[in-house]
Amino acid sequence: MPDRNRAPSERPINIDELDCAAIADLAGDGACRAVLESVCERSRTGQESTVWEIHQVTGLPLHEAFAALRTLEYGKVIDIVDNPSDPFGAKIRLLLEGFAAMKRRNVA
Repeated sequence: MPDRNRAPSERPINIDELDCAAIADLAGDGACRAVLESVCERSRTGQESTVWEIHQVTGLPLHEAFAALRTLEYGKVIDIVDNPSDPFGAKIRLLLEGFAAMKRRNVA
């Protein structure tokens, strides 16, 4: 059954088709861009990401990487799956449907 809320030309996004640099440009400059591009690239290669790994990969201070992750989570582009026993080990997931919303917002 087709999704009535989806435009006829809009189809689900496949992770293998993502241009991570172009998607990251939608997040603007700074920490959010660096974090989004890193999470995207790691997801495309099948790697899981944690808060700690994103901090390491981007070279951002931990508090800055975490703030960017929370901002992207608020924007519904990523999901942080909290780990109560290891806060820095919380898993980061891309929300592919969030990219479609980002594109629509930046087209207007």
